[in-house]
Amino acid sequence: MERRPQLLARLSRCRGEHLVPGMFLEAAIATAVARGANLAVEQARRQIADGARLVENYRYPVAWMLGLLDLIGQDAVARGGSYGEALYLTGREAGLAYVRSSVGRMRAMVAMASGLHRTLEGVPNAAAVAVTFGERSYRRLSPSSGELTFKQDLIGLGWNVGMVVASTSAALAMDPNALKFEASPIDEDASSFLLRISW
Repeated sequence: MERRPQLLARLSRCRGEHLVPGMFLEAAIATAVARGANLAVEQARRQIADGARLVENYRYPVAWMLGLLDLIGQDAVARGGSYGEALYLTGREAGLAYVRSSVGRMRAMVAMASGLHRTLEGVPNAAAVAVTFGERSYRRLSPSSGELTFKQDLIGLGWNVGMVVASTSAALAMDPNALKFEASPIDEDASSFLLRISW
């Protein structure tokens, strides 16, 4: 999984035009609250418009999100856990929150009717609508496997893998363990990576 220097390297490349939806930030904050990472929550709330409520579809700087993910990862390490696993689990929570959102519910209905390959083929377009950076593509490897390629995605490997696996399995009402996956970074900061999924 991902390490802190990789996230910090991506954070150093963030610019003002690199944005994510409020839903992503809200899911990260909810994860931090559930884990009792109070310092992370306090620091994140200070960044967000004087504690104003986040708007699900409004866009916010990805640097805010990466800062929060870093705090969540550091908190996990301080409790004897894994930095990368904390990012992955935070992505899973975001994936579940996405499926509960208005856009996610609509995509889930389409997914139920079209199957797993079609659902995964929709990930690049959904990501392009959600964030303002990076490129994604999908290709079928076999009738029961496929590969997503992420290039220059500032959120990185850990969170994105959790997001994709959780949102896909939830949208199709699958057991979360029904999808097998393997993620491999293809650059030093884990902003570009391959995600192979099989079922």
